[in-house]
Amino acid sequence: MAKKTIKAPNEAFTGSVAGVRFEDGVGHTDDENAIAYFERQGYGVSSEPAKQPGDPDAKYPAGDPSDKWKKDELLAYAADRQIDLGEAKNKDEIWAAIKPGGTPYKGVTTPDGKALVNDSTDPKDGEVKDQQSLPVQ
Repeated sequence: MAKKTIKAPNEAFTGSVAGVRFEDGVGHTDDENAIAYFERQGYGVSSEPAKQPGDPDAKYPAGDPSDKWKKDELLAYAADRQIDLGEAKNKDEIWAAIKPGGTPYKGVTTPDGKALVNDSTDPKDGEVKDQQSLPVQ
């Protein structure tokens, strides 16, 4: 598996989690089990290199978008991924148009459009469920 950039929920975190070293909230790994754990726990996981301070080409941080991103970062992310923002104009409306499925669960979508997720906090729990069967929070 290719090396992934992991972005911790706490941007100031420096330390180790699941065998991955983080500096200022960013770590890197190619360990599939660690990547699966981070995805379930809501960490940003991306193949893109992390945004470096002073990097003029970085339009937005690595990983999944969050409501902590600035409006310009959300707009650049949406443009790169061809996400239709509809009539969204302010940051909150743009975030609402981008956020994945409006659900706290992380998962994947099958080719036929079925959302499969793992809602467990246990890193060894590999059970995948149909998102439709999960409670709305």
